[in-house]
Amino acid sequence: MQDEDCKKLLAHCKEPKSFNDIKKAKIKESKLFKLLKELKLSEALLFADGKYYTSPDAFEYLD
Repeated sequence: MQDEDCKKLLAHCKEPKSFNDIKKAKIKESKLFKLLKELKLSEALLFADGKYYTSPDAFEYLD
């Protein structure tokens, strides 16, 4: 979670975002898939109603 792209993705998803919206965060696509997987497994990024959003626990990490 020390990666700048990881922090950028979590900050970008403070509001629910679709995958197409997430791609606008300008993170290299191969890295984006890896980050999405890692963050979902760690439950820092959640998925509901077709959108990704930062978990409440991850909000504390960003502040």
